Amino acid sequence: MNTPKVIETCLLFIMILAVQNVCAQKHLERTANDNSAAAWYGGIEGGVPFGVSTFSSFEADKTRSGYALGLFGGYRFNPVLSAELTAKWGKTNLSARDCCTEGGYWLGADGKTYHAPVAGFGGADYADLKSSVSLQQYGVRLNVNLLGFFHSLRDSRWRLELSPMLAAVGTKADVKTIAGGNSLMKDKTRWHLGAGGNVQASYAVTNKLHLGIYSGITCLTGKGMDGVTEDIHNGNFLWESGVRIGLSLGKCRRKTKQTEETVPTITQTPVEEIQTPEPQEPEVETTTDKKEEKTTIETMEKEIVFPVIYFDFNKTDIKSGEIAKLQEICNILQSNPDMKVSIKGWTDTVGGTAVNKRISLRRAEVVKAWLVGQGIDPSRMNIYGMGIESNEPDASKARRVVVAEKERKEVQP
Repeated sequence: MNTPKVIETCLLFIMILAVQNVCAQKHLERTANDNSAAAWYGGIEGGVPFGVSTFSSFEADKTRSGYALGLFGGYRFNPVLSAELTAKWGKTNLSARDCCTEGGYWLGADGKTYHAPVAGFGGADYADLKSSVSLQQYGVRLNVNLLGFFHSLRDSRWRLELSPMLAAVGTKADVKTIAGGNSLMKDKTRWHLGAGGNVQASYAVTNKLHLGIYSGITCLTGKGMDGVTEDIHNGNFLWESGVRIGLSLGKCRRKTKQTEETVPTITQTPVEEIQTPEPQEPEVETTTDKKEEKTTIETMEKEIVFPVIYFDFNKTDIKSGEIAKLQEICNILQSNPDMKVSIKGWTDTVGGTAVNKRISLRRAEVVKAWLVGQGIDPSRMNIYGMGIESNEPDASKARRVVVAEKERKEVQP
């Protein structure tokens, strides 16, 4: 695989996504990442790994890097904590360090290191060699969002994470000559336990798409990844930096009492007329001292549940599909001319507190304005901007306006 072309393709893909989403969102107000609700997510990541072992990517003649591409998928538990699985494949290149080339070290055909060439024995000088190491890595990562510890920042578009990781890392070294690229020695795939972590920063371009960067180190156990003997240097770790593209897949749904989202109905409590039974023998006085019970008549009570009006993300205009619900609310108010109601607007958790307060109030205002346009007296309606609805895990249901009866006149017997 051609390393420059792979990196160039990844960068081009990232630029296209970023430009497309920024253009689509530039007319919206500045909002924040939805960090408050549990959700699944996934994505891709790619970077440039550098290796350090007996050979190193930071060697005598020039710096030698590589490439890495991978997938990740995880679950965000809350604004602070998330966990994910990762799988990654790539390659890194290493060659001799200054001290080794100056010392004239020789790698024999038997894979052992000598201080000078052995007569009649094949091999090559360290200065003429490089080790091309194929990588595969499968791990689990825990992400701790430092901004989530601050209440004012937990709904920010930004995330700054410390991400410890454990992984199984497979390496396969191919020691070649620098000049001709001829393979001198091929190692078998060796598996290492990898432990380390990343520092990651990401930004929510939209409600779903997240772009980020990362940098981290993975220390490997066992024999050096470059396949060269460890007589001189015994470091064995990878350092990698790159970019991440994440996509929120959906929020965890939990069963809640949805009193406001239920289908609008009008239920009636049946009327019952309770009367005292007539005595069979009115001439005979009863022996008890109980007073005669009076007949009571309970009037019919109506429990009215209004439809809920839902809105699109960061919008305050009424969708065409919600007009029928508004008409139903209007019909209820026209049928009950003495009824007064409260109109409360809500938003999802995406965005700052001040911005969402304004949006929620505006949503309540447009509902009231529509009803006034249908002839409903504005004095019968009070509006409230409630801001963020943090108790509703489904963002599409959190963006709503709820109408409820403000005062109920109870009819006395």
